[in-house]
Amino acid sequence: MKILLTIEEPVLAELLAFRLELLGHQVDIRTNAAQMYVSLQDTEYAMAIIDTALPDSNVRDALVKLRGRWSKERLPVIVISVDQSLEMVEQVIRSGADDYLLAPFDPQVLQTKLDRLLRATRLAHV
Repeated sequence: MKILLTIEEPVLAELLAFRLELLGHQVDIRTNAAQMYVSLQDTEYAMAIIDTALPDSNVRDALVKLRGRWSKERLPVIVISVDQSLEMVEQVIRSGADDYLLAPFDPQVLQTKLDRLLRATRLAHV
């Protein structure tokens, strides 16, 4: 499956992309929301993973804009953040994220979340 990864921090992006590739996914890395929107218009992705620390957009605004065009059934979204506050989790879920992953994270937790969301997306298209 093809995954769009939008993370500004290059080391984190490369580590996460490497992990996703080990799981058999193709990964495109983007470093800001503007690049993410262009990629989503040009390419079909099975999932998007977005960091809360976007240099050119508030993640909540980015999610609202994303959901205005791509439904949860068409494009599941996981948000990654170092912010463990309940307020942030609630805000991104209300703004359109399907799940939230606290960084640093256990790779097995990432895989479980990916599998669950991708399975739900496949069932929605049957």
